[in-house]
Amino acid sequence: MASTMTLKDRLDIAAKDAEAAQEKITSGTLGREAFRQEVHNYTLAKFFLTEDEVRALGTEDILKLADESVEKLAEGSTTCTNQSSTDIKKVLLSLTLQRALNVRFTPEQSANLETITQLADALFDAKDDPSMRRDA
Repeated sequence: MASTMTLKDRLDIAAKDAEAAQEKITSGTLGREAFRQEVHNYTLAKFFLTEDEVRALGTEDILKLADESVEKLAEGSTTCTNQSSTDIKKVLLSLTLQRALNVRFTPEQSANLETITQLADALFDAKDDPSMRRDA
């Protein structure tokens, strides 16, 4: 009899995947393409999405991915809180990675980051820019 993983088991695996991606992101050893890939991996783990689900959506738009994540975790229920949950997931994703890299975006900069690639590139550029440091 095959064992079925519980939601908690799958969430634990996703948390470990996100932690591993964040370690690589903050290592300071990645080039731009590898950095983008790890931000992608981190986002999927944090949003509890698979590559197949992202491919099926046909987008790397952070709000659309966050919405899919909220829908998935809410098991399809539609409430008025889903949109705010989607927005919160996008903000938390960006803030967590900014903190991990000790950088800070303005609210305007953050609002303009719509895709995983845009977020990854902004983080990659900011990490070596002294004016973008959180402690500057």
